[in-house]
Amino acid sequence: MKPRGILGQAGPLMLGRAGATVLGFALPLILTRLLPQAEFGTYKQVWLVVTTAYYMLQLGLAQSLYYFIPRKDGREQVWLTQTTISLTVTGTLCAAALYAGRFLVAKQFGNPELSEFGLPMALITMFMIAGSPLEIHLTAEGKVRSAAWIIFLSDAFRVLASVVPLLLGLGLRGFFWAYVLHAFARFVVQTAFFLRHGRPRVDWPLWKEQLAYALPFGAAILLDIPQRTFHQWAVGWSVDAAAFAIYAQGCFQLPIVNLLYSPISDILQVRLAQPGAGAQRVHLFHDANLRLAAVFFPFTAGMVAAASLFIPALFTHTYDASVPIFRIAILMTPFASLPLDGTLRAVGQTKYLFRIFFWRLLVTVPVVLVGMHAFGMIGAITGHALAESVMRVAMLDKARRMLDATWREVLPWGQLGVIGAASLVACVPAVLIARHSAAGPRPFLALCAAGVSYLAVYLAAIALTPGEGGGVDRIRRVLLGHAVQASA
Repeated sequence: MKPRGILGQAGPLMLGRAGATVLGFALPLILTRLLPQAEFGTYKQVWLVVTTAYYMLQLGLAQSLYYFIPRKDGREQVWLTQTTISLTVTGTLCAAALYAGRFLVAKQFGNPELSEFGLPMALITMFMIAGSPLEIHLTAEGKVRSAAWIIFLSDAFRVLASVVPLLLGLGLRGFFWAYVLHAFARFVVQTAFFLRHGRPRVDWPLWKEQLAYALPFGAAILLDIPQRTFHQWAVGWSVDAAAFAIYAQGCFQLPIVNLLYSPISDILQVRLAQPGAGAQRVHLFHDANLRLAAVFFPFTAGMVAAASLFIPALFTHTYDASVPIFRIAILMTPFASLPLDGTLRAVGQTKYLFRIFFWRLLVTVPVVLVGMHAFGMIGAITGHALAESVMRVAMLDKARRMLDATWREVLPWGQLGVIGAASLVACVPAVLIARHSAAGPRPFLALCAAGVSYLAVYLAAIALTPGEGGGVDRIRRVLLGHAVQASA
């Protein structure tokens, strides 16, 4: 049987994330309407602390399951046991540290109210870290549909846990305790799936092997997450909660990025780790890159063109000051079409990831601080974007060498050029509509009009692109999985 392509294999994961996105996309829209701006800023500060700890303290152990489990060597339960024990201990220690340091965190942000949420903040972090292998181990085992259902149901529960306490008048305190319940439920489900595999098993030599693989990547994440979030921490330490709410909404990451990037990158890593994948590595990388670029290129151009409509349509005109920040933040999205982290992990380059993340953090900190000192919040996001862009190019060069490809071969430049050019041409009508309607009372209707006009011009530009088979055939190949073969 011919193996399915990256898109086909990742399809259930994308459907699960799509369902979760439909439910979860409304959350910030609701919260900006239910919470005063200062309280929304407090929520974003707490969530910044929680998510930073969550991503950093997995130590690469959850992600290592993508590397070990697909080998199907009969030791799957060993890898799961070692991962579960390690992350439960790590989460518990992190929770204790956060609770003990709750007053220090509140003082650093200049927001005494943060200390009142120290206990739920600590518990959310603990259970999130302990439950982090849930979807990963199911995906690594090939149980993609189960992982998709978990993703969907988990986010559905999270949305309910967010909105119901606020509608009942329980405020931020009820809101955060509902998040504790959600994180605990994920941990319980993770434990149940883990125990279904049989008796827990530990093998000390294998634990050392797993740590040898995971910890360099985990150390890289210890550098990567601070680098990715440093601009938010720097702004959060310098402004009040209301101003931080403006910045946080400007940095709002639309769910479509994770919706597509995570499942495609995860499946790519699993495919690259399978025996006999060596001859197809460049093909698989092209396959994943084109699937992502076909969405992220036009998405980025359209969002930049219609940003002055998008922000007020979602968050009301209260957050109009977020528009220029959002425009700069969204410009980094095309780099998400390069599944570099998964590729480098699949070929065992975790030590390289540590080194490159170290240099990225070293570059980011001074650039963000200088930018913020000179230009305020706009300078902070601009410095972050510049550092991120330079280092992604360096990572692409490393991936190119590991794939034994030249610069001409590493990416399907022709197809990417078609998508990029059509994306830019389609901006013209969207920009015109945004200029005439940005300050109007109905930004959502204007946003819909801009979106429809953008899509029409984009498809027309693709159709009129000269080349063998015509532009429509070319974009159809990109979306359906045949562009790689055509460019190989």
